[in-house]
Amino acid sequence: RVLEVMALVLKDEERPKVEALRARVEGELAGSMSAEQREFLNDITYTRFLRARGMNVDKAHSMLSASLAWREKESPASLVCQACVRRNRRSHTMRCIGRDFQGRPVFYSHFTGVENRDPDENAQHLVWMLENCFTNDPSLPQQYVWVVDFVGFGRQDLSPAIGKKSLQIFSDQYPERLGKVVILDSPLVFSGLWRILSAFIDSHTNSKVHFVSLSSRKPVFEELFDAELIELLESEISDARNPEVLRDKNWWASAKEPCPSRKHAELLQS
Repeated sequence: RVLEVMALVLKDEERPKVEALRARVEGELAGSMSAEQREFLNDITYTRFLRARGMNVDKAHSMLSASLAWREKESPASLVCQACVRRNRRSHTMRCIGRDFQGRPVFYSHFTGVENRDPDENAQHLVWMLENCFTNDPSLPQQYVWVVDFVGFGRQDLSPAIGKKSLQIFSDQYPERLGKVVILDSPLVFSGLWRILSAFIDSHTNSKVHFVSLSSRKPVFEELFDAELIELLESEISDARNPEVLRDKNWWASAKEPCPSRKHAELLQS
């Protein structure tokens, strides 16, 4: 298949809502808008927040205002996962390993080998990934695909705190970024946690979550990824299930553009 880039297309009927939201937000920031805010507040951002709130300008304004306050406090644009980069490169496993047929960044993560389960540092890692895998060019993809491999998932991972914190980041700070989540090989023990977490997920987002068994992954992967990415993904899935390989594996070596870890390759891949 040929790469078909999924860009953000602003519909004619959405344009007046985008302009109305822009006028309210930028009017409130008049004379005090920072360089980071000026870069962040573009058509892509306004459209994402409006779509997340059903094109309701008032609701989108409240959501975006709260996100701007969060960004001012946390400075996500300059954030780096300190746990992985500075202390222990085996802290987290989520990394970008390529792009799908639509040009969307593809993340892969697994639970084996993870050595840091702190909710706050897990959240920092998520922000590091999501903040740096997109540009302000509306002709480029604005959503991602995430293959979450549940190999190694156990009772130590049954933390509603981590799940809720992650969902909060996805929904409140990065609305409409998710294209698809492939939940691969999830165990029965996860079903109880999923019942808790799914109560916090709207139906639109829920429709993007797909549970896939190991035996049925092939057609799902072939629908989303080219042969080269499938080969890499299959290698990663195999390694994640091989304790001898995983013990010494540096999974950052498989990270591909636009993964922010590539800017720290000297530290992460040494």
